[in-house]
Amino acid sequence: MARAHILKLNASGLPICLIDQASAVNLLMRGKIIWSIGGVAVTLHGGTSRKEGEVSVLQVPSIISVRDRSDIWNSTQPMRAARQVIYGRDEGLCMYCGDPVGARGFELDHIMPKSRGGPDTYTNLVCACRGCNARKGDKTLEEVGMKLLAVPYTPNPAARLILSGRAVIADQMEYLKGYANLRRSLSRKDIRTKPQRNRN
Repeated sequence: MARAHILKLNASGLPICLIDQASAVNLLMRGKIIWSIGGVAVTLHGGTSRKEGEVSVLQVPSIISVRDRSDIWNSTQPMRAARQVIYGRDEGLCMYCGDPVGARGFELDHIMPKSRGGPDTYTNLVCACRGCNARKGDKTLEEVGMKLLAVPYTPNPAARLILSGRAVIADQMEYLKGYANLRRSLSRKDIRTKPQRNRN
């Protein structure tokens, strides 16, 4: 069973990242945690007290707030996209034909081809099946007559943590959802028929 990660927030409560237990314990022992919520992610048992004969116990909360200096929520720099996050954002579907694709075998397509200066950003990359990716090649959507099933967007820091594929426990997930800019499920979109593939 994988070890639980701890959700680290900044002082105002914005999600920053998931950290391992050792890092969380270090912050706790150094008095760096401002406040915490959620359940206990892990309970550590230490040595036995000579006076009372009791075993020391350290409980690490699942969500902790610290004075974090990173400014990921206000960054205006285009973010380099993570493959797994795109797969999660696009719900494992080819954004051209709607077919499901495997988490390992799917391909990333540059909407504006990389050969024409298209960046490796969330708004320019979508999940694609091999057939659609090959058909589009290094052409634009207009040139090849293809359309997207959904407009790609940049997941905010909370959404990226949800979509990253890392283990997130229940109370952390509930907290993250309150800040995430996830779109509603593609499975509920009013797509009654798949787009017809142009064989020409």
